[in-house]
Amino acid sequence: MAEDGVARLGTLLEELGARFELVVEAVSGFGGRLDSLREELFGQFAEVGSQIRFLSDQIAENRMGIAALRADLSAEMVRLGEALGKTRVEFREQMGAIDASVREHAREPAPAAAQEAALRTSMADREAAAETAQSLKREIASAAELAAKKLGAEIGKTNKAVQNLARKFDRFDDRITVETRDHGQRLRKLERKARG
Repeated sequence: MAEDGVARLGTLLEELGARFELVVEAVSGFGGRLDSLREELFGQFAEVGSQIRFLSDQIAENRMGIAALRADLSAEMVRLGEALGKTRVEFREQMGAIDASVREHAREPAPAAAQEAALRTSMADREAAAETAQSLKREIASAAELAAKKLGAEIGKTNKAVQNLARKFDRFDDRITVETRDHGQRLRKLERKARG
């Protein structure tokens, strides 16, 4: 009878040892999964960090581009302003000269051909001044349109980079949520097995 009890005790110990090995195996597997999840989380955070750095670099680059564009536009506006001012001064001088010439010719009797030539010269000078003003307006409009296009392109690039980063954050959040649920279910199964 004592041998029977020892045999039963031996069998019971063997069963307990086998169950213990199963529990150790399940726990070590779960620990490995936790390690892999931890590594994956660190990898995802590193990727998000690099994406943020990339986006930050893009924003800094866009800001520098916009600053350079503003400087170019300011220099162009100054140049056009100076040209317009010079044209106005020349136009006033020409108008003054034409006015003086007309007054001078009005005092002395001049042949009709000379008056007609002076009038044609006066009209040509006025047309040249008007053409110069139109040319300056076209240059200003062209420079403003080019600056607006460049600025729009830079803003578009920045918006696209921000949208890509937002999508990556959403995918990362979804993956973490799913993996957390999966691990929670696995833990509950292990706990049920350990109780059962």
